[in-house]
Order: sequence, then structure tokens, then C-alpha cells
Amino acid sequence: MTVLAPGAHAVVVGASSQIGRAIAEALSGRGLVVSGLARSAPAGAPYAAGFACDVALEGSATEALARAGERAPIDVLVYAAGAGAMGRTLDVPEEVAAGAFAVNFWGLDQCVRAVVPGMQTRRRGAVLAVLSLAALRAVPFEAYYAASKAAAARYLECLALELAASHVDVHYVAPGYIDTGFFERGGFHGMAPPTVRGSGTTPADVAQRAVALLEGRPRSPVLGWRERTIRFADRVAPGLYDRHLRRGLRRS
Repeated sequence: MTVLAPGAHAVVVGASSQIGRAIAEALSGRGLVVSGLARSAPAGAPYAAGFACDVALEGSATEALARAGERAPIDVLVYAAGAGAMGRTLDVPEEVAAGAFAVNFWGLDQCVRAVVPGMQTRRRGAVLAVLSLAALRAVPFEAYYAASKAAAARYLECLALELAASHVDVHYVAPGYIDTGFFERGGFHGMAPPTVRGSGTTPADVAQRAVALLEGRPRSPVLGWRERTIRFADRVAPGLYDRHLRRGLRRS
């Protein structure tokens, strides 16, 4: 049975992002009560309540989620927070690399630890994280971002197996490039931002896929025709897309 019942309480972490807000709007549109967490507490629709926190700080998200949970038990946790760490791997400062893991992996873990035990007790709930195609395959100039997202993907896959008996579902979505400015804000240490072509995927598309997964409809976590093509090539012809990438890098 879907957890997206009218009146259920969903919390979106990373509520100020375009993707986080799009997911919140989709959940609110289905009658859920949505709380938002961000560095500045979000206010107004689609959020019934907003709480300030910095997921990179130990205890910050735990405290904010506890306050959100005082309103009503949390039925759905959406983790849409993210931090970039782009550029030539050896030029990315260590503190920037560590910051990517602090947000993309450890922040997710902090939120899961704060919310999932209550879901297990009630034997009902769902967790969904917004990851990236870079979580599923190597992407040049995104080593620390990709590694932190890949760690999150494997973490969630392990968690899904462990929580199945508690009727707590675990999902992630893995979009490619989306024109939100996030990619360009990644810093690109030691180089200029490369030109990247996406598939035209929008935050609303990500929200639609997230809702489908939360409703229990079987859908691929990968969004975008280019991204799906890359994943297909990785399965049927391993190494083919990597050779394509290497040729392009040698020409640049």
C-alpha cells in the first residue's frame, strides 16, 4: 500500500532546491502535509512548516527532524540536499571533497538515523534520495561528487534489503544534467566548466519519477534518454561509453 495517502507527513530535506521544491509540490498536490528543511527555513506553499538546518553539521538535521516530527510522525523522508565538488580530481581542495561527502553521504545518513527507527516501529514509511547518474557510472571531473553519490546509492541499496521486513521502502532517483545551475556552481577546480548536454529533464520530471517510485510503481531510477542510453550501453557493451569519453578528452 502506498505511503502517499492524504494527510501523511512528508519531510523534504534540501527544500529550497529546484528539485526538492518540485517534489514537495508534487507531494502536496497529492494531499500530503509537507515540511521543508533547508539552511534557511522555507516558508509558504507547498510547505506546511519549515525548519532551518545545515546537513553538513553534526546534529543539525537531527534536531530539525525532531521538531518536524513533533507536528506528526514522519511517513516519507525525501533527501534532495546536494553539494558539488567538480574539476580535475587532484586540483579539488580536500575540504571541498570532504564537504561533498558531508552533504551527499553523511547528511543522508544523519537524516535516516533520525527518521527510520520511527518508521520501523510503525511498520510503515518510505525514504527517497535524489542522487545522480554519476552515482552509477564514472564521469570525468566529478570524482568526489560521483564517489559520494555512489556511496549513497550502495548505502540505500543495503538499507532497502534490511528494511523490507519492516515495510519501509527505500528508493533513489538518478537524473543526469538538469539546467538548475547546480552543475555550474560545482567550482570546477583547475579548469573551466565543460559544456554538457542534457536530455531536457526538468525538476518536474524528477518529481514525477519520485512520486511513481514512492507509489510503488516499477520505474527506472535513471531519467533522461541520454542517461538511459548510457546505462544500456554499460550493460550490453561494458567500456564502450568510456572509450567514447576518452576520445573526447584526448581531443579537448
